[in-house]
Amino acid sequence: MKQWIVKKSDDVAVQNIVEKTDLSKTAAKILSARGFNDIESLRDFFNLRELEDPFELIDMDKAADAVNDAVQNGEKICIYGDYDCDGVTATAILYSYLQMMGADVICYIPERSEGYGLNKTAIEKINNENAGLIITVDNGISAFDEAEYIAELGMKLVITDHHRPSDTLPRAIAVVDPHRSDCPSAFKELAGVGVALKLIAACEGDYTAALEEYSALAAIGTVADIVSLTGENRIIVTRGIESIKNTENIGLGALLDKCGISPDKIDSKTISFTLAPRINSAGRFGSAITALNALVSEDEDALEYVDELITLNSKRKEAESKIYDEILAFIEKNPSVLYERVLVLAGEGWHHGVIGIVAAKLLNIYEKPVFLISVDPDGNATGSVRSVDGFNVFNALAACEDKLIKYGGHEKAGGFSLKSCDIEGFTELLFEYANTEFDEIPPLYLTADTVIRADELTVDNIKSLSVLEPFGEGNSEPVFLIRGAKVANIYSLGKGNHVKINFTYDGITGQAVMFFKRVTELEFSVNDIIDMLVNISVNEYMGKESLSIKVIDYRLSGLDQNKYLNAKRAYERFVCRQKLSDSYLKAMTPTREEFVNVYKTLSALKKTSFDRLYYKLAVYRINFAKMLITLDVFDEMKLAKVDHAKKTAEILKATERVDLNNSKILNALKAPCFQK
Repeated sequence: MKQWIVKKSDDVAVQNIVEKTDLSKTAAKILSARGFNDIESLRDFFNLRELEDPFELIDMDKAADAVNDAVQNGEKICIYGDYDCDGVTATAILYSYLQMMGADVICYIPERSEGYGLNKTAIEKINNENAGLIITVDNGISAFDEAEYIAELGMKLVITDHHRPSDTLPRAIAVVDPHRSDCPSAFKELAGVGVALKLIAACEGDYTAALEEYSALAAIGTVADIVSLTGENRIIVTRGIESIKNTENIGLGALLDKCGISPDKIDSKTISFTLAPRINSAGRFGSAITALNALVSEDEDALEYVDELITLNSKRKEAESKIYDEILAFIEKNPSVLYERVLVLAGEGWHHGVIGIVAAKLLNIYEKPVFLISVDPDGNATGSVRSVDGFNVFNALAACEDKLIKYGGHEKAGGFSLKSCDIEGFTELLFEYANTEFDEIPPLYLTADTVIRADELTVDNIKSLSVLEPFGEGNSEPVFLIRGAKVANIYSLGKGNHVKINFTYDGITGQAVMFFKRVTELEFSVNDIIDMLVNISVNEYMGKESLSIKVIDYRLSGLDQNKYLNAKRAYERFVCRQKLSDSYLKAMTPTREEFVNVYKTLSALKKTSFDRLYYKLAVYRINFAKMLITLDVFDEMKLAKVDHAKKTAEILKATERVDLNNSKILNALKAPCFQK
């Protein structure tokens, strides 16, 4: 059970918004819950007309002059990109623009094995190609040594980036980065491709050509880089989505076709979950040049590159699944790793291009920061981190820098490299940091914008929310709480991999889908009353429109999430042999009757998830910590098999009578080391 937070709207503000705008009340409630409580803030949110003058970005005049001069003088230009979707699309639009201008232009995107950003080996190759100007996109702001090397070789450098700079800047003709402390631009959250788009506009003198020709790829890179979809990014993505619908880009059109996407149905969610992963797969699992060629080729070759992207994406999925399954198997044999404040796992041969994706999956399951480390045969190791709000990844890595070769990151994600012989020392430092800085790790929570009423569940009302698009980071797709729905029927979908439920809710009937969930894994049954966090959209099939309700999370109505989460934390403290008060220890110690009740309930279910068993035990008022300890005792006594990796328990056939008083776990509850 994850922690839910349900936002509250301002009733007075909602009424004022409804009276003074053409927004629906549901849209007004969502906007109010997100802090838009006056007409002026709404006007800023909905302003999709103009991008700020590109020359408001400091050094943009110098950058544009350098580019235009190089074009006019026939000087060879090299665009130096990055291997992620943002870097690839930024490279693609600038390359396509300069080609259209008749420039002598080449591209360089480093392989993932070379590492992020400029490197001297690549610079030497570019110099050997007789380039006179290097333009970085989506990188360069921290390339101090490399910038000096470029100057030594007699080449010029223009940096365009969107990562945060240090107090000093690399040596270059121009350093264009909205995060520069001396940059007067109003909007700071551009992706790398957004900065590149503005460079094109600066070279042209206005945005007309830039938006008409390149907003499609700019939208894809912006959404993929998970920057805030507010302000200017909202304008870029909105214009880009409209451009994608009528794209003449051969590769992009083929990619849409191969993914089965009708151009008129494209939205930010399609970009995020369908297009971006396939473009990213090249840099993760092959060469980013493949993705670049797919997006810039002007002939049938683009189709071959798109086919390769589809293949690479399939390989990426296979690699993810293999690493994920290997980790679950390890945790099943070593469940104690789950009860540290952070989860640290290392594996030989894990593909370093996909461990970040696997870390994100594990974060969602185990609800704590995840550090995954891929160990190479040569003794080097690469790590990727995903974290919760409140546990700053960069700060955590900084606390362990004595064991790291290189590291970087933001609040909730990061990467690092180290020698494999230092993994144990790094892990010890990380545990020390987590134990010192946090009495407990901040919870992973899910947020609902509002409780949706039954009379709001109409096609017209949900369609009215389209004005809030595009959705993404900083402007997420609305999440609704349906509270107190009665389950009428449960069906299996998609060869048993998904579930559909029919429900009744305050006099109306509805359907909802739970993806990647099997009927046997559900924690509820027909006639149970449940609460659901859901996304709601409108689906059209054979000319008929209906609501599509996708369940994000659910629970039985009436359960106290605070009691559950407090008990879960107490159990983890017990497993880690941390101090607990007498009252906690007493509340966690099962009575003989409770052992019987858990055993009988588990026997009836045979095999089940922890949460489903907990829901079934609600009638006995057995707290979650006590239930887990009971299960651990059963596992110890060979009465049940408990899998903490998959959070399941399975009853075993008893071969002989057991005496629970012999349990080491029960005796540990009375150990003096737990007393305050």
